[in-house]
Amino acid sequence: AETIEDTKQMLKLEFMVRRMEDIERRMFSLSDASMTVAREFITFLIDFIIRHDIPTKVSLLEHCEDVGRYVYSCLVNKKCCICGKPADLHHVQSVGSQGYRDKINHIGLEALPLCREHHISLHSMGDKEFMKQYHLEPIKIDKKIAKIYTLNAKEK
Repeated sequence: AETIEDTKQMLKLEFMVRRMEDIERRMFSLSDASMTVAREFITFLIDFIIRHDIPTKVSLLEHCEDVGRYVYSCLVNKKCCICGKPADLHHVQSVGSQGYRDKINHIGLEALPLCREHHISLHSMGDKEFMKQYHLEPIKIDKKIAKIYTLNAKEK
């Protein structure tokens, strides 16, 4: 059975291999790591938690350094960027009825991943107020996100 220390070491090694390609590879301690390395490691851990659907008692949004990267990771993994529950894509720009949604090219439109509860909350308070309350940055839909959500990515 792995201990907590074993898991910490494994995550640090994975981080070093994935993220520190151009930096000297050496084991680090968070107690004396530079702020840059500490922030990058925290971002790596948040991505890992989202990707592997690990439950947390606190909102990851409150602990992320790069909100845009966090929201993108939530979009890719279909997790609500507020609470971590399963999410649907919310178009920040109105795209009209379902029939119209199938006809437009979604690439470049802004979106957020929201669970049903937070989606309803957003519609009741409006995009601007919701973004301000949660300090969110919508993400532009790219080909990867369009494919995940089966959105049209071509001009018709």
